[in-house]
Amino acid sequence: MVKHTGFSAAILGLAMAMNVPATAKEGGDQYPHGGEGFMAGAVPPPGFYMLGYGVDYRGELVDADGDEVAIPGQDPISIRVDGIAARAIYTSPYQILGGYWGAHLIVPFFDMELDTGLASQRKTGLGDITFSPFILSWHWPEWHLATAVDIYAPTGRYKAGDLLNIGTNYWSFEPLVAVTYRNAEGWEASGKFMYNFKTENPDTNYHSGDEFHVDYTFAKNFDNWSLGVGGYFVHQIQRDENNGAEVADSIRASFAIGPQIKYDYENMSFIAKWHHEAYSRNTFDGNRFNLKFIFAF
Repeated sequence: MVKHTGFSAAILGLAMAMNVPATAKEGGDQYPHGGEGFMAGAVPPPGFYMLGYGVDYRGELVDADGDEVAIPGQDPISIRVDGIAARAIYTSPYQILGGYWGAHLIVPFFDMELDTGLASQRKTGLGDITFSPFILSWHWPEWHLATAVDIYAPTGRYKAGDLLNIGTNYWSFEPLVAVTYRNAEGWEASGKFMYNFKTENPDTNYHSGDEFHVDYTFAKNFDNWSLGVGGYFVHQIQRDENNGAEVADSIRASFAIGPQIKYDYENMSFIAKWHHEAYSRNTFDGNRFNLKFIFAF
């Protein structure tokens, strides 16, 4: 079913409902959902590591009932996101409370396009940078645990009033816990649990609601290969606020699932994932293809 809306309402809906990797006008998320999975709780041992990420996303805007949103006489409002990111991880030999201390930095770049049917906009550039100066990780024979607080800086390209923005124009802070269980037979279950505290956009006085989200993986290891299923779950905890007033139908939610594969070769790992959003509300609904590369120095 496609619901039609006036042009101005469509623009407002975009402002409230965008939720795609590292992109949003007001209410989106700076985290690329599904970016982690395999061995999510296993921060690598002391050393320096470089990681690369790639994402391709296609989706259509849906409302609080999961129905596609369209301007009368037009196709549903749609978005395309292509992005890459470079990530540096340092794990030190020093321990705090028995866990290894580390830090990381993620720098993303995006090419995005939004099409409402009557108007479209494309932007390319730097996204919001993520960093954490404090990561702790613990390792046991079958269990791995990591905790951190990620900080998202408003470094991405942003202009108030545009249909589409790469940056969010606000800071956010995200405590997280990641855990992995992998037994001697090669069975793995991993989850990364995050809570995102968002600050207000100073240009619009719009405050996006906090979100809880999870990346998950269930897999089996076969020598250098790992095969499994995974995805992500996202649920907004609080309604958005516009100039201090709550915004109706601004609670976003998504659930995605799909196949994943991983290959390890010497000091490198290659990961590919395809995730289908089986449930979406007040956000974009579509499919996401993720690539990840890990290199240990």
